[in-house]
Amino acid sequence: MKNRVANRATLQPFSVLRTVGFTPRWMQRFERHRTEQKRLGRDVLVMRWADGIWCALSVPCQAPQAMIVDEGQQIDAYEDARACLEGDLLPFVSLRWDIHA
Repeated sequence: MKNRVANRATLQPFSVLRTVGFTPRWMQRFERHRTEQKRLGRDVLVMRWADGIWCALSVPCQAPQAMIVDEGQQIDAYEDARACLEGDLLPFVSLRWDIHA
């Protein structure tokens, strides 16, 4: 991986978006996305990287209540989020639910 930042993300609660200072219009979009994801049985977190890239990450919240975002998923989310932000789009990214035995 060319960019070592991509596999070192931090997860934060959705509430961090309220402290950033987005406009009310953007916060409405985030809240709508979060409500829609809740109806689908998913939760929304914020994933951030040290270089300022971030995304609203939708994750399954079914049992078990533990979640691991491996390096490959972090890198994929980073690339997707970066492309969204460069295109002036809100970076909404969904994490697929896999069960590893």
